[in-house]
Amino acid sequence: MKKLLLILVVLCITGTSLFAWEPNYLTKFPLGQNGKNWILNLGMGFPDFNKYKDVYYVPPVRLSLDKNVEMGDKKLPFFFGGILIYEGHGYKELKWSYAKGYYYENVYYHDFSIGGRVGYHFNWGVNNLDTYAVSTVGWVIQTGDYIDPGLFLYGVNIGARYFVSKGFGFWVEGGFNTSNVNLDIGLAFKF
Repeated sequence: MKKLLLILVVLCITGTSLFAWEPNYLTKFPLGQNGKNWILNLGMGFPDFNKYKDVYYVPPVRLSLDKNVEMGDKKLPFFFGGILIYEGHGYKELKWSYAKGYYYENVYYHDFSIGGRVGYHFNWGVNNLDTYAVSTVGWVIQTGDYIDPGLFLYGVNIGARYFVSKGFGFWVEGGFNTSNVNLDIGLAFKF
């Protein structure tokens, strides 16, 4: 019964929101933004402890900078930007030597990701709320004991920013990046 009540409440809120929403909102920047804004996101991702038998794990630390751009005759609300991500791993690897026999050795490596982003803002008519979809393309550079020549970085994410003042807010972004599901949260700065 509680689940049914929760579903009904969610459907009522969604229906009310869609009733108030106008289709031309999709062709405009979210309220409180324009085609000249820069937005800086700084945050962290949630760790994935099941991925490795970790000795240590540094969750993804992420920095992205986006520039709003009006495109086309209708001045559609796109943005272009860049992203930097750091993530560290360490795990025990089973090795063999004649002197020691089988033994475990700690292996550490670091991922540095750099890439470009292109996205589209969705305006729902709510002041200071910015929802968007974004695609990322770039490169992952690995250093440390385990060195891969690098990985192609690609991803598709959805996100939301809510600004509590003219230039400061919070953001959350989740999706799929280079064979990993990601969820990041942090601070957003608009200037």
